[in-house]
Amino acid sequence: MPFNVRQGDTVEITATFFASSAPTVVTVPTSATLTITYPTLANPLVITTATVGMTQTGDFFTASWASSVAALGLTTISAAPAAGTSVSDTLRVTS
Repeated sequence: MPFNVRQGDTVEITATFFASSAPTVVTVPTSATLTITYPTLANPLVITTATVGMTQTGDFFTASWASSVAALGLTTISAAPAAGTSVSDTLRVTS
């Protein structure tokens, strides 16, 4: 189920990564990247991808994204550690 985001708001994304061999064990990678795929505000028929470096805060990684560049509709976000399995979700940009 997508998370609703108002167009123009800045979205704060927080990701926690877990060990693939022990899904309840938090693992802290050396770095992480957030990838956002969205329809552009200038032309909603054009899908673009932005990549943002994430900042480590303890066991978590965070990043910000300004939804003002996106058209109304669905946006995919994916947080990927330097090595390991990524975490993905969907945002719904609304007015």
